[in-house]
Amino acid sequence: MTRHGDGMDAEPDTLFPREQAAAARPEPRRRARAERPQREDAASPAVVIASVVVDSPLPHLDRAFDYAVPPKLQDAVAVGSRVRAVFAGRLVGAVVVALGSGSDFEGAVSELRSSSAIPSYTPSAIELARAVARRYGGSLWDVLRLMAPPRVAAIEKRDWGRAVEPDGTAQADPYRRALGAVEGEALIATRERAVWEAVPETEPRGSVPVATLVATAVARVADGGSAILVVPDARAASAVLRECERVGLRRWTTRSGGEVAVLDHDDGPTVRFGSYLAAMHGRARIVIGTRPTALQPVPDLRLIAVWDEANGALEDPHAPYPHARTVAAMRAEDGTALLIGGYALSSDAVALAEHGWARLIASSRDHVRESVPAVDVVTSERRDAEGGSGWHWMPGSVWRQLRSAVDRGPVGIVVPRTGYVRAAACARCDAWAVCRECDSLLAVAGSGDDPACIDEGHAQPDWHCRECQGSRLKHVRQGAERIGEQLQRMLGEVRLTVSTAQAGVVPDGQVTDGAVLATPAALPAVAGGYSHLVILDAGVPAGMGLGGELRAIRWWLCAAALVRSRRDGGAVSVVGELPPAVARALSTWTPAQAALDEYRERATLGLPPHRRHLLVSGDPETVAAALQSAGVPQGGDDSISVVPGPRGSGVLVPRSRAQGIVDGIRAAQRAASRDGRELRLRVDGPLELPR
Repeated sequence: MTRHGDGMDAEPDTLFPREQAAAARPEPRRRARAERPQREDAASPAVVIASVVVDSPLPHLDRAFDYAVPPKLQDAVAVGSRVRAVFAGRLVGAVVVALGSGSDFEGAVSELRSSSAIPSYTPSAIELARAVARRYGGSLWDVLRLMAPPRVAAIEKRDWGRAVEPDGTAQADPYRRALGAVEGEALIATRERAVWEAVPETEPRGSVPVATLVATAVARVADGGSAILVVPDARAASAVLRECERVGLRRWTTRSGGEVAVLDHDDGPTVRFGSYLAAMHGRARIVIGTRPTALQPVPDLRLIAVWDEANGALEDPHAPYPHARTVAAMRAEDGTALLIGGYALSSDAVALAEHGWARLIASSRDHVRESVPAVDVVTSERRDAEGGSGWHWMPGSVWRQLRSAVDRGPVGIVVPRTGYVRAAACARCDAWAVCRECDSLLAVAGSGDDPACIDEGHAQPDWHCRECQGSRLKHVRQGAERIGEQLQRMLGEVRLTVSTAQAGVVPDGQVTDGAVLATPAALPAVAGGYSHLVILDAGVPAGMGLGGELRAIRWWLCAAALVRSRRDGGAVSVVGELPPAVARALSTWTPAQAALDEYRERATLGLPPHRRHLLVSGDPETVAAALQSAGVPQGGDDSISVVPGPRGSGVLVPRSRAQGIVDGIRAAQRAASRDGRELRLRVDGPLELPR
């Protein structure tokens, strides 16, 4: 891999996934000496030895242990098999990572107790898991747990014989036929890496540009190989699957087979594990799924794509917290084509293009203007000019546009929060309404309820303002439930559909007329797109930290992408207090430029992703010793910053030095675990900036 500069401490990884591939070799395997009863002599040539990693949260046990494979299991046990073994007096799960004829353990080894009928992992999948674990300072077991769904014995009994010939051409005909049916164009060529600033497709208008994604995948697998399409949620996965079915590709099932495997947590364990094995064995050459799918083992990976890469759902909430975007980029280092896209991009994604590691794909300005709706940001000055109605939660001018658009097709109203009233103020002097007992803000849970504080729930039936003694409240931060009550009265006979987590999320395509009230992630797509969309109370919520403005841009542009194009009369009204950079990105539809501007500003300040962020927490003495042993100077130096915080010590390190420091802290973590001390490490997690 080439070396990149541009003011960054860029070693071969630059922002990129496997900092220095040459350094990614696993540690020498060490053996436990006191945890196995004396059994059979491991030196006997007749004994097959399985090296396994065991299910344990303790860092010092994140290494391989040797077990003998009894004769009855020798036909079943292979690299990647899930097995059961006695460890420290308990029967635990484990995964076989190597097989051999001997062990360097000086004593005798225990036997495995049971094994899965077939492996759940390939050797290359185990190596990928090692690399991901090392990059994030985590354990191999944790990554393997994220990679594969729980096994189902009945599914393992199927015939999972090889589905493709060594040249990858067998069973390619369905994909070749699909290549003639796709309507989009393939975005990238073989082995190419690209970051894609997408614009909505004319039809179907939805949260995913499915025609282009599927066309790109089919083009890459038409002559063999596999493609992985990672999406943030089940709704997006369903949209991509519908496009695959439209071009003649079937979803894989245990009963009838198929060409497309779908991996989604909403499916049951049997369906998930069957789809996982179908993809791993090449029975289904296109794989669609949510976050864990980035780790999916497949034969001959030709393309891995991550859609809506800035979506927080793509960062795993379980240790070691890998991000699907980073995992995909790691896999691209082996020559796989990579497509990272979204209607709005993160600073991490545009940095890949800024430093030449990937190509930025963006439409011409003329094409953008034709494809997107007209976005109008209603400023405070315009609301002042409108008079009293301008400062209503639904400004009069915006309401008139929305009401007239109902006759041309469905309209949408997006509110950023659920519930009834999340904050209130004095109707006389505008002072915040706060609890007289704990000073927290007052909220109203439902129609007719007394206000109560949001922290402790203290009811305030006889509330009076501290500033002016007024007793009348006005609703400031209204949730979807309260807005819905008012909208229903305002719309009269027009049907109002509510789509929120509380009321239930409405499926795409179900609404054909009327108005839809939704929170951002629950807004359903409608056929042909919304004729008008109003985004209420838009803003950048306090406490979002680094990247808050880019997240706000993503929220509102992803909603706007469901609206008809400007040439078809589609329009979006954004009501709220927005920073100038956010308002400009929305009104001009330039999210990639906003992300690039933010990245360059962060690079000047030495903030992620220009530098990597490590959060080290635990006993202060243990943390200090770990940082020192990893080569982090006390208090930092010219290139390393150490920022003490409420959750531990934040360390900002140059990318060229990051992997060595992560390895050092991980070694200290193992030593602390062995001594019964706790030391926690989070790599590339959220950065809390001092206020």
